[in-house]
Amino acid sequence: MKKVRIGLVGTGFAANFHLNSYATVPHAEVAAVSSRVRARGQEYAAKHGIESVYSDYREMLDRDDIQLVDVTTPVHVHAPIVIDAANAGKHVICEKPLTAYCGEDRPEDELIGNTVPRREMYEKALASADLMIDAAKQNHVKLMYAENWIYAPALTRAKELIDSAGGSIIDIRAEESHSGSHSPFAFQWRTSGGGALLRLGSHPIGAALHLKAFEGYVKNGKPIVPESVVADVANLASSKAFKSGAGPEGKQWLVDKWEDVENWASLAIRFSDGSRATILASDTVLGGIKNFIEIFMTNARVQCNIDPNNMLVAYTPDSAAFADVEVAEKIETKTGFTFPSVGGIWFDGKAQEVRDFVDCVLEPDRQPISKGELGRDVLRVTYAAYLSAEEGRRVDL
Repeated sequence: MKKVRIGLVGTGFAANFHLNSYATVPHAEVAAVSSRVRARGQEYAAKHGIESVYSDYREMLDRDDIQLVDVTTPVHVHAPIVIDAANAGKHVICEKPLTAYCGEDRPEDELIGNTVPRREMYEKALASADLMIDAAKQNHVKLMYAENWIYAPALTRAKELIDSAGGSIIDIRAEESHSGSHSPFAFQWRTSGGGALLRLGSHPIGAALHLKAFEGYVKNGKPIVPESVVADVANLASSKAFKSGAGPEGKQWLVDKWEDVENWASLAIRFSDGSRATILASDTVLGGIKNFIEIFMTNARVQCNIDPNNMLVAYTPDSAAFADVEVAEKIETKTGFTFPSVGGIWFDGKAQEVRDFVDCVLEPDRQPISKGELGRDVLRVTYAAYLSAEEGRRVDL
């Protein structure tokens, strides 16, 4: 089979997931990597056997042999890279969230999460998404949104059960939570575009929107769409409860470096058929990452435990016993009972996601399951939720 040659933009946390996923696709080859810090790019390329390194991604776009550009940078630079890649005639993968409002038009020293009205953020974030989607359409390339939850085997199987049951989805409850990001880009709105709701909540929001759209297409040939949202957000690290809960000598198990972003969010979505989805996103949860979605139907109930799952259970009283292996993402201790990850990039859908994207490059008529439009819909719901939390009311979409 003909190989798809890929240019990777970014060398951080998300890039590693994508690179490991490409290794499961025989007809995918990461041919080049771009990092603004050339030494970091060279080190990354040497470690992973990538032939070419660029400090300016635009030089990489000039290569005729690269058909697909994969953007894994922090969100505040997603839009210009995606637009440049599309204008260069490259198909594009964009890591979640698709884009955001990051205060490009505000003074550099301003904590924009404390000052910019959420309605302004909503309008400018969606305008950014529209520019990205339009660039792909105008250049006849595919913009593929890296939402791995909808490729996870549990969710894929859930859709088969939903289709077979034939009932209606009346309630969805979904969550992504853990003890907090350690990325320096996560603590300010200027580099993250939002807090837990955007950074973590984009996964369960995307899955809920996808499932309701799927149900609508199966039943009536058109998607069931989100109609309104109501939300609450908070930085719990600044609360009296959080500050009074420190251990001996002020020990905090939870990340507490948040500046102008929230680390906790609750969102309720009302869909056009009257059904609901409740989304939780939090950086205040110990015990490792929690990714799950539960679907309540008129005649069935389906629960997807994306991460963790109990395929493998381990126990040790010795803190050094598993020191050399990764047990589970974001877990604080490896002692006691744990649920070590098994085939993580398969169970959470990342391998299947990149396989779909690569195949879409080879097959002109094939469309990805996760498109740029899903990323825009997630953004619309998220920023409407920020507006709802700011104004204390339900917001119509």
